[in-house]
Amino acid sequence: MMWNSCTPRWKLVLTAPLVAVMIGCGTQTSPASQAPAGSGGADTSGSVTPKVQKVVLAISPPSVEANNLTEGAHLAYWQLSPMYEFLVGVEAEGKEIVPQLATEWKLEPDGKSWRFQLRKGVQFQKGFGEFQASDVKYTYDMLMRAEPPSVQGQQSYMSLLSDVEVVGEYEVVLRSKTPDAGLLGAISQAENIFPLASRRDGEGRNKGNKLPTLVEEPFAGTGPYAYAAREQGVSLKYQRAFEKHWRQTPDFPELEFRLVKENSTKLAALLAREVQLATVPPDLARAAEAQGFKSIEGKAPGLHIMGGFYGVWLNKRIGAQEQLNADPNATYVFPNSPLLDVRVRRALNKAIDREAINKAFLRGKGTPIYNEYFHPARPGWNPEWEKRFKDAYGYDPDAARKLLAEAGYSAANPYSTTIEVQPNALFSAAPDVSEAIGNYWQAVGVKVTMDTSDVALQRAKRSRLEDMENRNSVIVTSIRQLLGVGVYNDIARGTRAGVQLPELKEVYDQILVTLDPKKSDELWRKWGDMAFERQVNMPMFWIPAEILVDPSVVRDYVFPGSISGTYTHFEYIKATPK
Repeated sequence: MMWNSCTPRWKLVLTAPLVAVMIGCGTQTSPASQAPAGSGGADTSGSVTPKVQKVVLAISPPSVEANNLTEGAHLAYWQLSPMYEFLVGVEAEGKEIVPQLATEWKLEPDGKSWRFQLRKGVQFQKGFGEFQASDVKYTYDMLMRAEPPSVQGQQSYMSLLSDVEVVGEYEVVLRSKTPDAGLLGAISQAENIFPLASRRDGEGRNKGNKLPTLVEEPFAGTGPYAYAAREQGVSLKYQRAFEKHWRQTPDFPELEFRLVKENSTKLAALLAREVQLATVPPDLARAAEAQGFKSIEGKAPGLHIMGGFYGVWLNKRIGAQEQLNADPNATYVFPNSPLLDVRVRRALNKAIDREAINKAFLRGKGTPIYNEYFHPARPGWNPEWEKRFKDAYGYDPDAARKLLAEAGYSAANPYSTTIEVQPNALFSAAPDVSEAIGNYWQAVGVKVTMDTSDVALQRAKRSRLEDMENRNSVIVTSIRQLLGVGVYNDIARGTRAGVQLPELKEVYDQILVTLDPKKSDELWRKWGDMAFERQVNMPMFWIPAEILVDPSVVRDYVFPGSISGTYTHFEYIKATPK
């Protein structure tokens, strides 16, 4: 295997598993240290004089606020992303992966290990010295020692690795337990689970292997912005870390996340010019656009919305706090969950008017998903899904009522379920879509409880599997196909989310260790056909990630919009010249 320092054009959203693409590169590429690290054409000088010292983004609070890298879902990692970098990055337009803190990498002959050559001369923020191989090892060990592990945190993903070996100051080997088609993508910026922190900082102020609390600074990173301050539930502030960053110097000396739950409040703050960027639903964006504000879309339309059926989970422990079925022979944790009945899942799907939701909350910008995670340019695509979607999933309230009746439910014995209604930093309209789905279900006779409790409380319940036998949630994610299935429909990644079925797990386990693109495509088709028939998700839409900006202050913002966290690459917020 030759060294790969640049790789072919890897479409973040629409291509085969990353490892297959990497292995398929048959040519030697030039060392990345001799070429730019990939900016998507953005100005890298940081020499523009902005009209304001600080650029402020109004955004929904993360699911978990944290100043350490082991807490919360990787999708909430955006809150720390300005200060960290990765071995493998994603260029700002989201069209290809690029060298970042690693300049070159190759798959070892064992098919399980990746060898990385590291970039020399990169400095940590606040004087913590040069980035080296020991920092990679330290970060891995830190993520793996976290107690208790997060339900959707990095530890479940990092468990793909068996070890990180320091070969020299600028060389490391990441060893996987088995051949894994998703490993390189998992540790890249595309998934936000292996940001690299300073060993010197962590060991120097961390006497008992403790991790930073919300009143302590995160461990230093190498990113363009350095941590400045956090006011819990209110704001998170950063300052430019270097006069000239090795990769991209931000135009704005300061960056602030203003944490705002209510979309109307975000919009009001933008209109009053108290903030310069805001994430609001498309229906609210019209009001701002009419007054001269500008909507900017992510460059790769990889954000997608789906509904998740909770509680159909295999009876296998993946978390210390989980309350499993006491019967070791039980296939499922909740063998009596109504959602085990495919007729119930089909009824809930057919009760939803997706076209109306698209028009009401997405301004018609949503592209239908016919089978969750799949797209015509992704592996395993079956064109029959689109042809059969209307019959299998299409809006038909009468068919939904009939299916519920066949499953044993009636007006005297209604099916009851809970849907979680929560703000989402990735998609501002998530609560509206959740409530709309709940209303559609009520219209076909379902007794629906709208759970608007705190996200942290819901997350704690999920970690214990408490009150999770019969719940549903609107999921907004930019996660890619391989990890998406692992997170939402399998236990391979150590999470509990959507429907898990033994027959799907069997195929997915084969996908994980299959590096040949043709065989992988065949297995994906098999998995997708079963998932389509068994209605394991509520497929909704592909949507562009959008953000409103004040063009008098922000000239442009180039970001992928298709990687975990969605709002990333903050150093590419370009200032309107003073």
